[in-house]
Amino acid sequence: MLDPDLKKLLTVLDWETNQKFKSVRSGGFFHFAKGRGLEFKEVRPYYFGDDTRYIDWNVTSRTGEVHVKEYYEEQDLPIMVLVDVSKSMQGKKKKAALQLACFLSLFHVRIGNRVRIILFSDNIYHSGKELKRKEEVDLEFKSIIKKAEQLSSKKTDYNKALEKTYQISSKYSIVYWLSDFTYFQGFESRKGLFQTWDEYAIWIEEESFEIQLPFWFRIFALSDSEAGNSLTFQSNLKQDQMNFKKTFGNKGITVRPEMKLSKQILGLFKGIRI
Repeated sequence: MLDPDLKKLLTVLDWETNQKFKSVRSGGFFHFAKGRGLEFKEVRPYYFGDDTRYIDWNVTSRTGEVHVKEYYEEQDLPIMVLVDVSKSMQGKKKKAALQLACFLSLFHVRIGNRVRIILFSDNIYHSGKELKRKEEVDLEFKSIIKKAEQLSSKKTDYNKALEKTYQISSKYSIVYWLSDFTYFQGFESRKGLFQTWDEYAIWIEEESFEIQLPFWFRIFALSDSEAGNSLTFQSNLKQDQMNFKKTFGNKGITVRPEMKLSKQILGLFKGIRI
């Protein structure tokens, strides 16, 4: 499924990271991880043999029973990959999104994380499978390619996708959004859900073209598959870009389907020396 360049990058990253992965909330995407755990998971009763350094004294004093804090292990992170398959994502954009989704899935299972794939438009598809091995990823994507065609719709409901993801994984997860973010309004009204996870985004950029108008009035337009209109740079596209930046900040990158994806995706791996 993967293009040769992405396969090569996957091999390089697998060697460079030396099976170590870490998500950082403070800026970059990935860098070398150290220590016992990575992100807080839950407070649970103490079991014989637990490290006493992780006793939660507040809960212990309140309940009268010894409790410890548990963390996700460095190689036990839940990963959610959300792929927009609406009408505006047809052709090269959909192919690029599925390539990158497969790449991210394989990267994470190689370092011991658990991956789920969600397809969305104004409908949602999730097979219910949690992927832990390369063979499982390969089988899942053979099915997903067919489902992506069936799920294609004129509208994109980001909030529905967000809510479905939260139903599946209400605790800390790393979540990737792959979309062209057409009519994207952000998640301000659902900030509580959104802030549960580390959220990263890959904007599959629409190929733009310049309409040849008189020199005193030139604008850029985009073909808009979802509304049947053209989007001017001054209107919807500009607003989408602002909402994207406001929502994801430096955890969002832009890629062009017609260019080598392996070079563009490196923005996700700022902390790894390639």
